[in-house]
Amino acid sequence: MLKTSVLLGLFLLAVAFVACKKEVPYDQAGELAIDDEMIVKYMADSNVKTLTKHSSGLYYNIIRPGTGTEVLNTDTVYGNYTLKILRDSLPLAKSLDSTFKFMLPGYIEGWKTGVSLIKVGGSIRMVIPSALGYQQRVVTSPNIPPNSILDITLSIVSINKNPK
Repeated sequence: MLKTSVLLGLFLLAVAFVACKKEVPYDQAGELAIDDEMIVKYMADSNVKTLTKHSSGLYYNIIRPGTGTEVLNTDTVYGNYTLKILRDSLPLAKSLDSTFKFMLPGYIEGWKTGVSLIKVGGSIRMVIPSALGYQQRVVTSPNIPPNSILDITLSIVSINKNPK
């Protein structure tokens, strides 16, 4: 009986402890500042001078602006991309043909901002701070840890215009 009471007491203490644990709210501005420092250091260490900082915090380099149709946030886009995490510099995902399809309304802010800077036929390199990416969320396919800075090179092959 005493053993059961002690176990029950420990269980209730554990439940109370877990219930009191508060989730820290995401500090977008603070994380953006941290990521900005890391990106600037990466650029200096890697001798990368071609990235421009967008007002949103996205770093980008337009490789080819494209000559086709302007991409809107409501469009379905077909393209090729390579994704790396800045600290690893290893490709995590790569689309090898033009079958990769995405709808802009469902994508991360940095991706949407970067895509809006080019047209069909264009290519862009985007270094996306975590605040404009997946923030604290864990992505499992491909494996992207929380607060990751993404390095994405994207080429837009074609789009389908969707009604607004």
